[in-house]
Amino acid sequence: MTPKPRTWKELPPGITAAHRALVTALREIRECSTRTQAEIARDAHQEPTTLSNHLNAGRIPEEPLLRDFYAVVEKDATGSGPLPHTLEFLLDLRTNAKKKHCACCSIGYPAMTASTQATPQQPASRSAMEPDLVQARHLRRRARRHDFPVPQEHAGVPVPRREGDRHPADTVELTWSETGVVARYLADGQKRDAGFLLWQAGTSYSAADLVLAVGSCRTAGLHDAAEAILINVAERTDRQAVLNIAAALNEAGRHDDVTFMLTAAMRADG
Repeated sequence: MTPKPRTWKELPPGITAAHRALVTALREIRECSTRTQAEIARDAHQEPTTLSNHLNAGRIPEEPLLRDFYAVVEKDATGSGPLPHTLEFLLDLRTNAKKKHCACCSIGYPAMTASTQATPQQPASRSAMEPDLVQARHLRRRARRHDFPVPQEHAGVPVPRREGDRHPADTVELTWSETGVVARYLADGQKRDAGFLLWQAGTSYSAADLVLAVGSCRTAGLHDAAEAILINVAERTDRQAVLNIAAALNEAGRHDDVTFMLTAAMRADG
């Protein structure tokens, strides 16, 4: 039986992008069970109010509770195909959401509190504050100087479609729903929250969604953001997925993005 879609409460506006991503993923997992929340909570060894708190951003679940919740829903969904997210992905999201903020944290974590502002820790360099965005600029400069040439015969992507069979890259509209959010975060100086969204896109999006995200950022003039996404794609351990994304970008006419991403992948491989 197909689970009935639920009507979820709106998430609190003050939570971080990392916490929002975790709760969204947890809700998508919960949708895969046809049973009541109370039944799921009972089998996952927690109170229904505890599970409700996790699913409404009241608090971040402890790892054992998250594992038990996932195991129960996975069992409920047996025969209906894989769950929308792996347990490992949820645990990574939880780690990001739980990590305490300091000035030299990786991107994507909670905003600085008043207590941390009283005794700020200065990062060793600007790239410690916004590594992917800075790396994007650095890689772009090196690519322009041809420090990392990518010969076409080794690029591993198909021959581009004929001009009449594809849309020009500059006609891409702002079809990625997070484009405005990223732009607002960057304008407000919230580079960690912006970076988390870019990391999530680069590490988990399908090839088709990646093309939309990168194209939308380019159209909005967010070139560093587009290249941060590509850098995160290049660091995926699934190299076939990287080639599939390169092929999708190539078919969309985004040849410069293919070169940039493969350049980043070559660097990631050492």
